[in-house]
Amino acid sequence: MSIAEKLKRLAGILPGIRGYQGGEASRDTDKAVRLKLSLQIGELKLEVESEKRRCMERNDLSLLPALDTIASKMDKTANLIKYAERGYSGIFDINRVDQDKLDRLYSFDLALFDDIDNLREALQSLHGSSSDPKVLEEAVRTLDQAIDVLGKKFSGRSDLLTSR
Repeated sequence: MSIAEKLKRLAGILPGIRGYQGGEASRDTDKAVRLKLSLQIGELKLEVESEKRRCMERNDLSLLPALDTIASKMDKTANLIKYAERGYSGIFDINRVDQDKLDRLYSFDLALFDDIDNLREALQSLHGSSSDPKVLEEAVRTLDQAIDVLGKKFSGRSDLLTSR
């Protein structure tokens, strides 16, 4: 996928995005991307909270500790993303961004949105799970792993931006 195609896909996710081409606009784009990711995680956390309520209504408290842990991880990950440093001087202070680094940044950010989709799918599988405790436990485990993957991946974003 070309840089232009990646930017077009990001613009589809985040209308008004102008890309990372220059200075302050790049910082604004970086902030907008991170805010969108954080908001999407927050929306998914609300679904986890709804799932916790459904468990309580069924008097099935066995999954509550795991769902609490997942909700806490979602909060932590959303805050990590939302409050990350706004832009990185190594990439955004120059007039023209290195095209290879720009391509890697677009790919990385698109992959983060794909990971949000994976998280959403894992949550949907939890909603669609039967009342079989083993199936529910596996769905919770998959959801837990999906949020861990997203958090670890985002932690590597600063390395991408500061690398030469």
